[in-house]
Amino acid sequence: MSVYLNGSSYLQREPSVANVSQKRTAYQLGQRVELPYFNLFEQPLLSLSELYCLMDTQIEQTLTQAGWTKSELSQTPIFLGSTGYVIADCEYRLQHNQPLPNEYSLAVIGDYFRQRYQTEVYSLATSCTSSAQGIHYAVQMITQGECEKALIIGFESFNRLTFEHFHSMHLLAEHLPYLPLNDAKGIVLGEGLGCVALSNQPNPAFRAELLGTHSLTDNQNLTSTDERLFRQLIEQVLAKSHLHATQIAGVKVHSVGGQTDEMERQVLQDYFPHCDWIIPKTYLGHTLGATGAVETAFLQNCLLKGEMPRLQQNPSNLPLVLQSKLKNGYYLNYFLGFGGSNVGWVLHWEKNK
Repeated sequence: MSVYLNGSSYLQREPSVANVSQKRTAYQLGQRVELPYFNLFEQPLLSLSELYCLMDTQIEQTLTQAGWTKSELSQTPIFLGSTGYVIADCEYRLQHNQPLPNEYSLAVIGDYFRQRYQTEVYSLATSCTSSAQGIHYAVQMITQGECEKALIIGFESFNRLTFEHFHSMHLLAEHLPYLPLNDAKGIVLGEGLGCVALSNQPNPAFRAELLGTHSLTDNQNLTSTDERLFRQLIEQVLAKSHLHATQIAGVKVHSVGGQTDEMERQVLQDYFPHCDWIIPKTYLGHTLGATGAVETAFLQNCLLKGEMPRLQQNPSNLPLVLQSKLKNGYYLNYFLGFGGSNVGWVLHWEKNK
């Protein structure tokens, strides 16, 4: 059974995809360090009630594009993917002198959506691939006939625990511009919220079929990606899609600006020297567990427009990146995460004229 992307939405600020990259302050070892950060939300910390409102809005926008109604959601499982989940809410409570929850549970947000939409909700926490794995599992459920439609929501808001953790490991970039794969100087984290709608029927306005979804676990390298496993992931996705590398029109890369960038670049050069490499994190920052949903929605938005967005022309984010036109064709997507979690697929895009 075929599975299609019916619609998507991601929270963005005008006039560019992510507003001018701002900063956050790290306090490691009592020292204040200003680091670049893609702030998306107006509030420094989000409470759960504020997060729910934003998530509901993205769901409504996605349903509109997909041509679905809210009444269908009771038969539509929802997959949640995040790294932080309720950590930001706990920090919000501490900041506002409110009591902490009796117990810390990833399922709290899932319980909210289960009650609100009267449907099954699955919460995934596989680091940077959380919502990408949600897409993978949703595809499997639709393919096996367990459901006809599925929603995947990826979300990540600033929390100090994650920010200081990355800073303590010396993973964060100290300066802009943020150009993963081109100039790897560290990661610039970002907030993100995206929603993706999948179905066993295509959207009448465009045909976006997901092919060859595949997940691999790297049991030898839990904090970085092994080149052998990365090549295996690409080959498995291509094989399951019945495609050759030369048929790929573009690659949505995972590259974060870290120590594995050079390895990714070499592998991509070996397989796909002929096509565009699309680097969403230049525009969005690294949105961690939200990446799968956010970057899928970002890519679909670009494909609908037929081009990548232009970055604001100011010294903090020059030079501009990829400005070529995006055409109908096969687009490889892959996502790599801490814990050895790797997943990918091919999006076959055909926009009706």
